[in-house]
Amino acid sequence: VFVDGAVTLIPILPGETRDIVNAMKKFSLDFDDAYQYVAAEKHDLVIVSFDNDLNGTPRGKKTPAEVVAAL
Repeated sequence: VFVDGAVTLIPILPGETRDIVNAMKKFSLDFDDAYQYVAAEKHDLVIVSFDNDLNGTPRGKKTPAEVVAAL
């Protein structure tokens, strides 16, 4: 998580790895996209990325330009 210039890591607990695998299968995501998706779901976060693979998920993502424009 990036807030006010600080970065915080969002862990996924070992028992939650099944959620990552499920997201990989359900949305055809690779591991790191699925990890980000699950972390965003669990913590109600917005994913900021240039990666279009996340567009096929209910949560979607915002581009950096969209975030800057909203400031």
